[in-house]
Amino acid sequence: MNEAVKIRSQEQLQALGVRVNPNLPTLEVPSELSPRSASAVCARAYVLTFIIGIGYGRTGSEMLGRIQQAGLADHLSPSERELLARSSYTPSDTARAAWLAESVQACAWALGYLLLNPLDGASAQLASHFRADAQQRIASAQLRPFDELYAQADLHYRLHWAARQARLDGAKFPIPELAVEMRRRALDWIIGVAEDWDDISTDT
Repeated sequence: MNEAVKIRSQEQLQALGVRVNPNLPTLEVPSELSPRSASAVCARAYVLTFIIGIGYGRTGSEMLGRIQQAGLADHLSPSERELLARSSYTPSDTARAAWLAESVQACAWALGYLLLNPLDGASAQLASHFRADAQQRIASAQLRPFDELYAQADLHYRLHWAARQARLDGAKFPIPELAVEMRRRALDWIIGVAEDWDDISTDT
């Protein structure tokens, strides 16, 4: 399965005019993965929507309070708890927090809320999908079929390589590298590449 998925991803990227690297390995075979549940993916998306606030001038204590109020504190990763506990943030901290919108975009796609065009930025309607009661939405969440999730993760793995290579070559790329990285991280987590959010590697 994974070799066929690799070939389809390469064909799709070539059709979009994106450079491919045929030497990139395949993803882990599905039997080696531990996919997330729909409820876990939905909860992660909600948590990220709050952490994004740090990228727009909100304080960590305010965002933590809102996460606790929504009953989502148990879904925070250790690094997120550390981030929210800080009293101040560097420009890098706030920039990466804002770019988490792309991780939410990937989660929203996996949950069937919207489409995911590889070369488009996050949807302007993204936040509207996470305004409902978090616990109610988490309880009723459903994921796209695993084959679709796996194929999207593979596509973004290869797209990430292309974006990074364009940066190294000093060439333009249709979408920011960090946007692709954030989507890829979420997709890899969803299909179960690593057990914890903080352990997801985005090497290419």
